[in-house]
Amino acid sequence: MTVSRPRRAGGRTHLEIVPDQLIWALYGRESLDPKGTAEQVTHQLAEMRPFVLGVGGRIGREYPENNVSAFRRVRVGLPDGTYGYRVVRPDWDAMMTGLRRGEFSALCLPNIDRGMRDPRDLEDLIDLVEQYGVYVVRLTGSIDLTSDEGISSARREVDQRNRESRNISRRMVNGNRRAALAGRHHGSIRPFGWCKDKVTVNKREAKHIRREVPRLLAGVKPLTIALEWNARGIPTVKGSMWRTVTIMQIFTNPRLCGWRAYLGDVLKNEDGSPVQGLWEPILTEEEHQALVRVLRPPVSLRSPRRGRGSTTKYLLSSFVRCGKCNARMYGAVHRDQKTGYQAVIYRCPGKGNGGCGGVSRKAAPIEEYVTTLVLMEQSKIALRKLEELPPWEKERELSGVLAQIKETTAAYENQQISGGRYFPLIERLEARERTLKAEKRKYDAKRQARVEAATDLTTEWNRPSFTLEQKQAAIAKSISAIVIHPAPRQGVRFSPDQLTIVWRNDDET
Repeated sequence: MTVSRPRRAGGRTHLEIVPDQLIWALYGRESLDPKGTAEQVTHQLAEMRPFVLGVGGRIGREYPENNVSAFRRVRVGLPDGTYGYRVVRPDWDAMMTGLRRGEFSALCLPNIDRGMRDPRDLEDLIDLVEQYGVYVVRLTGSIDLTSDEGISSARREVDQRNRESRNISRRMVNGNRRAALAGRHHGSIRPFGWCKDKVTVNKREAKHIRREVPRLLAGVKPLTIALEWNARGIPTVKGSMWRTVTIMQIFTNPRLCGWRAYLGDVLKNEDGSPVQGLWEPILTEEEHQALVRVLRPPVSLRSPRRGRGSTTKYLLSSFVRCGKCNARMYGAVHRDQKTGYQAVIYRCPGKGNGGCGGVSRKAAPIEEYVTTLVLMEQSKIALRKLEELPPWEKERELSGVLAQIKETTAAYENQQISGGRYFPLIERLEARERTLKAEKRKYDAKRQARVEAATDLTTEWNRPSFTLEQKQAAIAKSISAIVIHPAPRQGVRFSPDQLTIVWRNDDET
């Protein structure tokens, strides 16, 4: 269906409306629908149907858009390669495209704020009227986009709705920040590791988290954890697949140690201490800080030679360098054409790939020698047995509070004290009980983390569960680089003299 450009004169767009030939597009929208029933949108469309049929013509298509904001903007790519911020409504955009193509000649909205709260959307609608001759109506009151006065009135109304949305947004932001400073959780999504109340620890999920902490600290990558959790069928909160970014978010979230974060930053009290959340922590503060150091190291430490770079298949790929040109060598499988024997080698890349191509050595003897050196030098690299913390100093105070609650309740039940005295007193005692129990949980978690027995690295190294990433991380704690020099002549067996081990200084770790 083609459309002709309408005639505009005297500050008015003159539309040629033939009621019986109108083809209507109906648009309904609701921004907040927690139940997901689309009840409000359904009512809007039901009210518009008889209204437009009373005007004339037929309904071409209905566009119900539920749980979509007409105010909130998102980042989008622009044709010039930069980024802008726009209100994105797929059904609204599809309907506007259909109107510009002439698939529909008329549009009905429940009211102007259901249609738009962004001035850009109104200007697009004005263009539809002035350039394409689209007939626009709404259920509540008149909307006249054919006259200059009607356009000015619509602009004022949209501006007013936009102000309302901004005021609501500001109040919500302020309220969320106040709640965060008080240690409360906001948001409808349950955090992984906690129950639906977002306060009580989910024992099964917390067990998964605690099990992976020492592995991550030992060098296992988040991608490995994500793949393993997917293979084991551990469900996410939303039921989707585990990804690297999800694992990173979980294990670097300050919530794990009881700290309250807001917009990505840990909130601080007036004395500079982190705001404590009103939920049970899963990890200690020391464990959280250690995870952040490993998973989000400073830029200067994000080097592949530390065993934290791109994924590698061979043990020393992150460390080996050419003794002739100092280029980074890589592992590869070499096959002898005469014997058919295959072996892993470390090879300097060719001149076209940044190397000289002049050094190539078998990997097995080099790996065996370096492993022996690392195990000897790091006989105590694994978890050490730390001095056990003393018993919690407030245990007696907690017992006293519990006894006082019991005695006070018994006195009230025996009518020895009145309800007017009992309820304020029991409320104060229970508040103190909650505070002490939260402190005890944190202290117990810290004690548990510090009584892990020391493990022999040699024993761990030979276990199947000790991954390549963990071995590389163990090597990285001792070695910065391994320089492989060319052999004196072809066929010479490996000798330690053909390697230069660059040991890591204490100030590097």
